[in-house]
Amino acid sequence: IPSPIPLKSLADKDRLLGRWKLAFSTDAAAMDDLPSEASITLNIKEGNQLDYKLEFSKKVLGLKEISAKSNYFVDASPVNPGLLTYVYQEISAGVFGLKVPTGLFGMLKGREAYVESVWFDGQYWIARGFSANGEEYFSVYLREEDKDDAIEKPGY
Repeated sequence: IPSPIPLKSLADKDRLLGRWKLAFSTDAAAMDDLPSEASITLNIKEGNQLDYKLEFSKKVLGLKEISAKSNYFVDASPVNPGLLTYVYQEISAGVFGLKVPTGLFGMLKGREAYVESVWFDGQYWIARGFSANGEEYFSVYLREEDKDDAIEKPGY
C-alpha cells in the first residue's frame, strides 16, 4: 500500500517533529537483544536536532538511559525520498540520577545511522533496513502524544 503522505514530504520543516517510539521490529537485534524493560525513542526537534534514547523503565544497575544528541537531515530527492540520516554527536548516560558522558559509547560519535522510510501517515512511521547478514527487516515507530496535547482545552 502506498504511503498516504508522500515520503519526500518528510523533509518538510515540521513533518517529523515529536517523539517517536519504536513499537515493533521484525529485526531480532532491534528489540530482542534489549532487556524487556528497555525502549527506543527518537525525539525529533526543531533545528534538525534529534535525540536517540535507549530508556529503561526499571533501572539496570542504576542506568536509566543512554542518549545520543544528533544532527539529522531527510532526503527529499526521488532517489531515496524520506531517508532520515542522523549523526551521533554527544553521547551520555543517566546513571544514579546523574547525566555522565560515556567513554564506552564515545566511539559512536560522528557515526551515521539511518531510518529508511517506506510508509508514513503522521501517527505511524514504517521503516526498513538490512541486517548485517543482508536480511531485510521492518520497524514500526509510533508517535507519542505530547502531554500538552492530551489536555483538553476549552473551546476546542
